Amino acid sequence: MKYLLLLSIMLSALYSTQLDNRLNSIINSDPYQLSQNSSERNIIRQLYSLNQNKPLWIGHARNLNTLREALQDPYFNYKSKDLQQNNIEQYTYLLNDNMDLNTNANDLATLDILLTRAYVGLANFIVQSDTNWDMVQDKIKALKESKDITANWEMVRKTSPSASRLFSAITSENIYDFFKSITALPKLHQDLIESLQFYKSLGSLPRIKYAKDLRFGDQYPYISDIKQRLIMTGDLRNRNNTSDIFDRELLNALRSYKDRFKLTQNNTIDKITVYYMNKPMSEHVQSILTNLDKLKVFPDKFPNEYIRVNLADFTMDYIRHGESILHMNAVVGRDVRPTPIFSSYMKYLVLNPTWNIPDNLVRRDLIPALQEHPDYLTEHNIHAFKGWKNKKEIKNFTVDKLLPYKDGGSIPYRFVQYPGDDNALGRVKFMFPNKYSVYLHDTDNKSLFSRRYRVYSSGCMRLEKPFELLEVLKSRLKASDVRNIDKYRNTLKTVTLNLTKPLPVHTTYFTVFRQNGLTNFRKDVYEYDKFIQTSQK
Repeated sequence: MKYLLLLSIMLSALYSTQLDNRLNSIINSDPYQLSQNSSERNIIRQLYSLNQNKPLWIGHARNLNTLREALQDPYFNYKSKDLQQNNIEQYTYLLNDNMDLNTNANDLATLDILLTRAYVGLANFIVQSDTNWDMVQDKIKALKESKDITANWEMVRKTSPSASRLFSAITSENIYDFFKSITALPKLHQDLIESLQFYKSLGSLPRIKYAKDLRFGDQYPYISDIKQRLIMTGDLRNRNNTSDIFDRELLNALRSYKDRFKLTQNNTIDKITVYYMNKPMSEHVQSILTNLDKLKVFPDKFPNEYIRVNLADFTMDYIRHGESILHMNAVVGRDVRPTPIFSSYMKYLVLNPTWNIPDNLVRRDLIPALQEHPDYLTEHNIHAFKGWKNKKEIKNFTVDKLLPYKDGGSIPYRFVQYPGDDNALGRVKFMFPNKYSVYLHDTDNKSLFSRRYRVYSSGCMRLEKPFELLEVLKSRLKASDVRNIDKYRNTLKTVTLNLTKPLPVHTTYFTVFRQNGLTNFRKDVYEYDKFIQTSQK
């Protein structure tokens, strides 16, 4: 970096026949010197071709300085990857105000190529990260064979920036802004970068030795260690409070800490609390890095108004202009029946819905239930029909009719749970058509929302406050439908209400996120983070 001042006085119009000839020779006769990777080599050749095979960096101080700074900028290169920086530094002795472009043509040509490789490499890292996303998908698909788990993640796969776009940023001397423009989900990215820098700064912290469970009002020596740790993590704001007394400030800080790690809020410093506090900071850093990588396979931007379900946090948010105007708990698919990660559009909602039980749930759930409780259908207001078109109900249906289809085959029966307070979908469902047949809905089992890990569904997402969501959606319903909602709710008649404008819905899987200035960590319930961490290039 000490050469940057000298670079600032380089003449951008410097010209060297020997340097140009050397570049031409490498590009045309020794292209493997550009890169051993064929796709990278091709894009580098295209870049030089657009510049008439002349140097892209030597003689262009502003671009060169910007690139070198960007390579060291953790906002872009958050994994501190060596994208030719070490090789570049071996040639920086050439970069001075008295450099001889002809005498050093060979080395300067090599340096220009290294800088181009670094430029292309950083752009690719910003767009795709260094994760082998094909390998991640293979691991997700392999769950079907290894564990009989059908998991789906519709990743938004992005291509490398084109040579013309890369070249345009060079010619306009706008490299930094170009890198910013190809950074996906910049607000979430910035949040995670701040979290990364914070947890890296904590370094290796001393272990806290657990002694006994402690509660408000207790006095014990290791309370001081707990307070010092919570001061460092930002949960305890009063940096002068390091006494050994479990006071009100510690209680509030403890609640903050437990909320960030989704620990049981029991107002107690217990073994679990100390266990989490003793987790190495490197583990948290890795989780943040994994979520930074994860941003690459979501849309570059979310819409101005949309619904986002974070499956790892078991919550739903209605987002408007980047802010959540409605937040609620959700129940998502259990680990063996994970809710898919995908995007769609909500187009209508159904009041007093019926539930057509899918074949896979008939096999997995209904057959065992009928074997144990022969009156299960009657007790749960479920009606059986022959096929999907026949409206004639089968009375006194018995489980023996289903046993031939227990292990496979097309089930010739249809099972429908009629509307009511005991309906598994509750009193309303929100529909965004998709090939997975999942949606947002009310539930007859409200107790699950108080659980720590809300992974109990077969893929659909149950909402804690569905009618609050309906209230927000009224702006997208016809005025006549809005006027009749209360009337519809007082009956058991199934009514479909179409949205006047489709609403984007995104299911996501963020195990790290910032909230109120602090970093939250969630359990990798579907093990997708593990797949990412073991699929690095």
